[in-house]
Amino acid sequence: MKNILVPTDFSKQAKYALDFAAVIAKKASAKIKLVHVLEVPSSSSLHVTGEVESDDPMEKIFTIKLIESSERRLAELAASVSGVTVETHIHSGNPFQVLTHEINDSNVDLLVMGTSGSSGIDELTVGSNAEKMVRHATCPVITLKRPVTIDIKDIVFASDFTEDQPALIEQLKLLQTFFGAKLHVVKVNTPHDFHPSHDDIIAMDAFIKKYGLENTSRSIYNDLNADEGIMHYAGDIKADMIAMGTSGRTGIGRFFLGSIAEDVVNHAERPVWTYRLHK
Repeated sequence: MKNILVPTDFSKQAKYALDFAAVIAKKASAKIKLVHVLEVPSSSSLHVTGEVESDDPMEKIFTIKLIESSERRLAELAASVSGVTVETHIHSGNPFQVLTHEINDSNVDLLVMGTSGSSGIDELTVGSNAEKMVRHATCPVITLKRPVTIDIKDIVFASDFTEDQPALIEQLKLLQTFFGAKLHVVKVNTPHDFHPSHDDIIAMDAFIKKYGLENTSRSIYNDLNADEGIMHYAGDIKADMIAMGTSGRTGIGRFFLGSIAEDVVNHAERPVWTYRLHK
């Protein structure tokens, strides 16, 4: 893990993400790419060199002032992080498209972003943008809405344990090793999708053995729906992070229909680590 991408809209949630990314970067000797996405007026265009073109001179002045203000705030944010290399970049356009381009073209190993959840302000950290990144990002994503003030020692991994997931588990094991954490694998049973505990235990034990998971516990948890069950279980054991796979729009297995991971991202008080599965 050498390149960590952190988007910011200068909200407090984005600052929480930057602070947590700095902790990870120090531990991994990684650098942070801090990105702000400008939505410039419709008739303006912003070149990669920072030059602004517009048919309206007042609009051009507004855009230039906006860029200058953003550059200053980005520099202040970068200066607030010590012991880590932080590169700052300003882009214009759609946040999801910009971040996707950054991940694919800059060898990003991890995306850390703040989210204010489904009721958040209409900014980069609004739930829908975080959901899009969770659904489509090709690198692991950590989302959070609260400051992370403790070491990550207990990670909940939620799954239905029915699919082959070698890429996901490889990334999950790297996450567990990086933090030196215990992994708590959990299967949530709901009234609409209930399975005998005996069958679930067999499936979970086979899954743990197949992928050579160590320092691991397993549990079956009953709740009214899957996303609340995951969060309730994490709360019951006082976990520090939730980890899940998501397959985006295609969906393979009930736990990997993007909506469950996205609901957890929107509502969990703990950091949520996700990785997109591939068929």
